[in-house]
Amino acid sequence: MLPSKIVMLAAGLAVVFASTAARAVDEEVANVEERHAMFLDMSGKMHKFTLNDQGHAMMMKSARALATGTIIYRSGGKFYLLEDKKMGNGSMMFSDMQSWTGDRLSVGTR
Repeated sequence: MLPSKIVMLAAGLAVVFASTAARAVDEEVANVEERHAMFLDMSGKMHKFTLNDQGHAMMMKSARALATGTIIYRSGGKFYLLEDKKMGNGSMMFSDMQSWTGDRLSVGTR
């Protein structure tokens, strides 16, 4: 194999491994657009879809707004909601969120 091909192969592999390694330690961030819904089924799969006028009306009539900064968590086959709140020491609960994970977070690092 020619030296130039070896260098190109090595560079390509380095990019793949670097992006895979970075992906393994970073949080996932996704935007939720207006009138988009996320449904968590019993198997833990998240279904994303857009609501029509009828679905939007049902949500506005029957749904409860989540607080800004709510965490949805799954454990033991159940889903849990955790809302940020002031702790006894005066700090906000989510201000120490980085200590809860090995992933790099872009939030909870105040």
